[in-house]
Amino acid sequence: MTGEREHYIDLVRGICAVSIVFIHTCFFSGGSYVPMPMRSISLLLDVPAFFFIAGMTRAYIQKDTVLTQLFKLSMVFVLLGLLCDLIDGGVTWASIFRPMFLMGVKVSSLFKGVGSSYWFVPVYACTIILGGVIVKNAERHIPWILLLIVLTYALAFGGELSFAGYRFLGVGLDRLLFPVAIYLFGYWCQQHIIPAKSFRRRGFALLLAVGACIVYYLCFLHTGDRVYDLQSNKFPAFKLPYIAASCLSMAGIIFFASNALRNRFFEHIGRNAIFYYAGQGVSSSCLFFISPYIRLEWGIKLPIMFAINLALAIIFSEALRLLDTALVSAIRADKKALLRRLLLHCQLFKAKEQDGEH
Repeated sequence: MTGEREHYIDLVRGICAVSIVFIHTCFFSGGSYVPMPMRSISLLLDVPAFFFIAGMTRAYIQKDTVLTQLFKLSMVFVLLGLLCDLIDGGVTWASIFRPMFLMGVKVSSLFKGVGSSYWFVPVYACTIILGGVIVKNAERHIPWILLLIVLTYALAFGGELSFAGYRFLGVGLDRLLFPVAIYLFGYWCQQHIIPAKSFRRRGFALLLAVGACIVYYLCFLHTGDRVYDLQSNKFPAFKLPYIAASCLSMAGIIFFASNALRNRFFEHIGRNAIFYYAGQGVSSSCLFFISPYIRLEWGIKLPIMFAINLALAIIFSEALRLLDTALVSAIRADKKALLRRLLLHCQLFKAKEQDGEH
């Protein structure tokens, strides 16, 4: 793996983060004016891409960073919850402990977007834990594990199997099995497909896209027009039409993988994606107060609202990132100062002992 590959991963992660801003523009304040087909199209590049990229990253760095990721994930939302409560007028212990242990973020109705976005956090945490365990202990068997998951979904779609009642760390299996599969698929692709020659990589991506379209068409034959509403196939559980549509984004990531693709704006967002995911929750909440004052056709209003949401997301996310950096630097400085004081006390104690001996 070359060092340049990391830039492509950051680039794709940044594009996905901006896509989340667009999705939440369509669904939060846009639910009243954006038509359903447009909302479904926006979901083609959704959170499953983050799970795929997480698997790619795990393969790229070849290092287990699960605990570091979990700590940063929880601390960012602890900080966000505290800031939201301070703006709203009060801080409770729930603001600290609930996001610290990935149990949810407690905010007022003023920040609707934050609460609605948080569902992703415990699912992502459980995915990197379970996926990391599989990678560490059964890496050679990943293709067979993926095949087993595919067969499991086929049985569930046919009504032969139910995920009800099965949970991992509080997250239902119907919400977790698909992200874990994507995580493992991203890991496998980063090792075997993306470094391959261009024609092989793109051929594999096209094959994946064609397969996804075939599965989506079969879902249409089975359930009818309901396949077009991807949001209803996303919540409360990941259903096969949403899974098939999400595979198109993974095919695109594989197809366009290239060391030559560079964009500093998206790469910066990709390197700080957790702050942008948290920040867009606040910016999307602001749209509820702005939307009633913009009375235009949805085709004109949606780009305007997206531009506002993206600008606010950048402001809030960068402020959150800078605050986090300042707090971490202050904590590290305190630790260094404490260590220096301890060393000084030890030196003084030894000097006194030596003077006493003399």
